[in-house]
Amino acid sequence: MAANDVNSNDVSGDCGRLYLAALKGDWKSIEDMTNIQRRLNWNEETTLHIAAAAGNVKIAEMMLKKNPELPNLGVALQMLDKNPDLTTATNSDGKTALHVLAHKPSVFVNESQLGVLRRHINIPWLKSKQANSKYSQVNELLKKCLQGYRGDVENSNETSVISSVLFEAAEVGNIEFLVKLICFNFDLLWKIKDNKSIFHIAVEKRHESIFKLLNEIGSIGDLIVGRKFEDGSNILHLAARLAPQDKLNAISGAALQMQLELLWFKEVEKAVNPAFKEMKNINGETPYVLFAMNHENLRKEGEKWMMNTAKSSMVVATLIGTIVFSDQAADKSNSSPKLFLAYSISSATALFGSSTSLIMFLSILTSRYSYEDFVVWLPIRLMIGVTSLFISIAAMMVAFSTSFSLRNLNHQELSLFFVVIGLFAFVPILYVLLKYRLLVDILRSTFFQFQPQHLLLKAPLCSGNPTPAT
Repeated sequence: MAANDVNSNDVSGDCGRLYLAALKGDWKSIEDMTNIQRRLNWNEETTLHIAAAAGNVKIAEMMLKKNPELPNLGVALQMLDKNPDLTTATNSDGKTALHVLAHKPSVFVNESQLGVLRRHINIPWLKSKQANSKYSQVNELLKKCLQGYRGDVENSNETSVISSVLFEAAEVGNIEFLVKLICFNFDLLWKIKDNKSIFHIAVEKRHESIFKLLNEIGSIGDLIVGRKFEDGSNILHLAARLAPQDKLNAISGAALQMQLELLWFKEVEKAVNPAFKEMKNINGETPYVLFAMNHENLRKEGEKWMMNTAKSSMVVATLIGTIVFSDQAADKSNSSPKLFLAYSISSATALFGSSTSLIMFLSILTSRYSYEDFVVWLPIRLMIGVTSLFISIAAMMVAFSTSFSLRNLNHQELSLFFVVIGLFAFVPILYVLLKYRLLVDILRSTFFQFQPQHLLLKAPLCSGNPTPAT
């Protein structure tokens, strides 16, 4: 649309003035506007979209320079529509648009992250919103970029671009990008860089979602992970190394970090030939020996963390059991039988919960702390102990509230009873907030860490748009 095609009715208000300024390339007017990210028309196009569509490249560049956070996926799509050659164009660093997308896993939002409402309920305006979301735009952008390499995938230059972005995406853990790339050309699964496949990189960098793709490619995966290195080591030796620090820092406590490392080693162990377990590297080390050497310090830290957690929790559990056992409200049992029943049940529950947690934490203190103990038994005992302690705290608060009511029922308003309950309820809620992350980490690592994901079957590009190369 030309600037002359806009009539006076179109330019009324800030939206109209922004629209006209973007068409004309009037940077002075655009710069003076405070909200240049405002949607200007029913297509939800911004000033940046209009400027790019009108061919005002300089204006678009100035806007992006002034505000790098401007949403520009739609602009990129418009530019590719006008000039498809941009899909294979490179910048001053020799990087293409695919390289940029490979390093931005945050823009690829998995469908499972959209929320239950938007996944399962067919509401038109929600579906429309989803279609215009960043997820849809980035997928469309990736399709257009890959179309530039459909004609001749076997060409060395083009293949080198595809291969390089493949391994760059594997390095940063961009699973959504990687899946779409593999669907575009399944032969990319065989690509090797520095004698490593994407699955070797996944083990080395601890990208769980990438490694789980092995479960979806069948016997092909056995051949890929069966590669050996020049020093005699294999992929199991990579799993025996210590994980990158950023991966360890994402887990609560050294004990759960140790558990995750062991789970990784066991998962890779399942995927390789049994002979790989006894294979020695150039230093004469089997994978298990190398694992023990690299993880001994973490095992000791995990033991110390677990014992400190158990000791501090045992003190709380002991106090709860003592307080509940010594509290007496029987002298007022006839005044309110229902309240006394609630008191009796809550006191018994608190005593049972504190006793259970004491037993669990005591078993943690007397554990051998071998590597195998960190896989299931120690985390499970910790989870049961923490959960039992929470139940005992909550039950103790109920017991205190009912005991208070029984003692003061003839002297206080009933509303005071609810005030006391509200105050006491804050304690278990605070405990849950403090221990929530720990419980979630234990549940996830123990029961859900390496569950199948079937990403290749769900990938839009695998359905034939664009057609995977053969």
